[in-house]
Amino acid sequence: MVEYRDSVTGYEIRRYTDGPERNAKLYFTSENFSTDDRYFYFNKQQLDGKDDGGTYRCEWATGKMERITDYSYRGFALDREKNIAYVCKNETEVYAIHLDDNHPEFLGNLPSGGNVTGHLTAANTGRVACSYHLANKIFALVVLDPGKTEAEVVHMSDHHLGHAQICPTDENLIFYIHETMGDALQRTWMCDVESRRVRPYYVEHANEWITHEVWSADGAEMALMKLDPPGFVDGKAGLVHTGNIIIGDKDGRHFDVEARSTQLLHPCISRDRKWLCADRISYLGTDIQEGVVLFERATGKQKLIATTGTCKTGADHLHPSFNRSGDMILFSNPDENGTAQVCTIDLKQVKEDW
Repeated sequence: MVEYRDSVTGYEIRRYTDGPERNAKLYFTSENFSTDDRYFYFNKQQLDGKDDGGTYRCEWATGKMERITDYSYRGFALDREKNIAYVCKNETEVYAIHLDDNHPEFLGNLPSGGNVTGHLTAANTGRVACSYHLANKIFALVVLDPGKTEAEVVHMSDHHLGHAQICPTDENLIFYIHETMGDALQRTWMCDVESRRVRPYYVEHANEWITHEVWSADGAEMALMKLDPPGFVDGKAGLVHTGNIIIGDKDGRHFDVEARSTQLLHPCISRDRKWLCADRISYLGTDIQEGVVLFERATGKQKLIATTGTCKTGADHLHPSFNRSGDMILFSNPDENGTAQVCTIDLKQVKEDW
């Protein structure tokens, strides 16, 4: 672990990893910290000839690290309320890892011969859900209920399904997307598990680009990014895209643009829902100083709080997210080779001069 002062923002940053492999924080649609905020979790890339890849936890105060799962596990994600992680082994075996002692508990099986297309998610009832690629190459939404050892397919589609996130407080709702690796005619969808019906969540109009969605921890709302084409920013013409952070209610009936800035991509909501953060990324042919932007929802104020290197791939994106107390942001910071390395910024120093 090293500490340094950001040359642009002036804030102190802690960097915990140094490659050469990718060390990337968990995706922003999962919790990233233990329930007491003592540890954060990240994924270490498995390089040829080595056997140290997998998911690690790191004590943020000291930098002490411990491997939790090896590279045979996939889909690692943290529970919203309990100190538990959900993960797949051998593609189809679902385990709950009790993180107080790292004890794995077998929960059940996903359909044989398939694979998850994102991380696992869980509602407060213990229902686990994920998007899935079945052995017959059809995409599906799958749920595994407590007490059952075989998962159930609740929706199938010819579209590539991804980013599935069960509502944290409503096991009947699963948000998911049609993954195109870019824009989509209608990207965001909601599945009603009980009725097996699906419907658009944010209904897209012509030339809208919606991307990167996340539930709030209480399941009351979602944040998503709406990308605008290059145009005027702060009264000046330029080849930059505006990222609009839209907040939608649980049912997808009401949406508000609550923040906007240049080249934003991945939004996240603090657990108290008072703050938003997002990464500023070079994309769609536009290069920009990449970094993390913080927004206060009550005032609309925004501030670039950390600058980073330039991402080599999508896996190296910053994907910033809050700890559970909302006073720290964890993000991936691409090194000189564009490879993600894990960093934190303590927001107490930011809010002192907010």
